Amino acid sequence: MNFSSAYNALPSQLTAEENLRVFGEMYNVANLKKRIETVLEVFELKEIKNLAFDTLSAGQKARVNLAKGFINRPRLILLDEPTASLDPDIADKVRKYLLSSQKKFKTSVLFTSHNMAEVEEVCDRVVFINHGKIVDEDTPEELAKKISQVKVNLMIKDGQKRTLNFARKNNWEAVAEGKYVTIKIEEEDIAYLLAGLAEKGVAYKQITIDKPSLEDYFLKQTRGDKYEMA
Repeated sequence: MNFSSAYNALPSQLTAEENLRVFGEMYNVANLKKRIETVLEVFELKEIKNLAFDTLSAGQKARVNLAKGFINRPRLILLDEPTASLDPDIADKVRKYLLSSQKKFKTSVLFTSHNMAEVEEVCDRVVFINHGKIVDEDTPEELAKKISQVKVNLMIKDGQKRTLNFARKNNWEAVAEGKYVTIKIEEEDIAYLLAGLAEKGVAYKQITIDKPSLEDYFLKQTRGDKYEMA
């Protein structure tokens, strides 16, 4: 097994490559030189491999930690918000590498994050923890299904005020932003909503419907309390 965190400090005076060599030797990694070259390439560290760890940026340190975490091809890896300090493109590559490792090497990953889109992409099962106790556990899809409301997004051509009044009359949460109105509603009430808007002469150019996501579930659970996500 191994461990990586975006906030973990490695020996500060050692270079990125030296840190990988030290931990590789601790794990008795075979063909260590070749393995170091591989993880340096995977996490795009070749250009900074000779720089001392304490001179690196937060994102670079996070990538060195990830490289250290995978140096021994662990069957189980513990990741504490591993992409928190990474640029979006690097974070995307890290997620793809995690999924590839899961598939190719059967790597099991225990992953903590507050990025719900990331959790949905990477994780098979999600655990909510509140004050050290598990309060819910399921797949991302099943947890999202526990939110019954969908979001109906309308690009209004004419009748924004009528749309908002109609929504509020029916006790639906509605928010206007520019030409757009977003209404939270039970999926079974969508037909009633659209019929009501047509009756009131509301014209709209575009309509999209957002199904509940894991982030919606997370927000519902965290209102009024703080949760950890694993």
